[in-house]
Amino acid sequence: MSAPEAKSTATPSEAEIEAEQAQADSQARANNRAKAAQRDYEPHHARPGKRRPADDRPDAFNKLAWLVDGATGLIEELRHSDLGLSEEFWVHVYAMRREGLLAARAAIDSLLEKSEEAAKAAEDKEERKKRRGRVSVDF
Repeated sequence: MSAPEAKSTATPSEAEIEAEQAQADSQARANNRAKAAQRDYEPHHARPGKRRPADDRPDAFNKLAWLVDGATGLIEELRHSDLGLSEEFWVHVYAMRREGLLAARAAIDSLLEKSEEAAKAAEDKEERKKRRGRVSVDF
């Protein structure tokens, strides 16, 4: 057998098969597009107008409101659920919360006192400056 005869009887390669399949697919798509273009179709819904930004739409999705709503729901769920924990646990949790608030109050009071002391020291310094008087020296 000669080389040209061997090629004609050989099976097609995978690349050739894929190329033929791709060509058949593109022809099918082209035929479907042509069929769709020939149909007399009018959608049942109105055509959408120009898109507007969320600020211009009154019922636009608000991410912040969505997050706040989710956080509120989670907090409410946790408040009304004992999570399967004992009553003694919850007594200690509420006591811990109260102690934490008292500690925050003490810290705030301390900061206020320091602030008031600094303001009083500044006022005293100004008062002393006023009492001193000026000395002018002529050369």
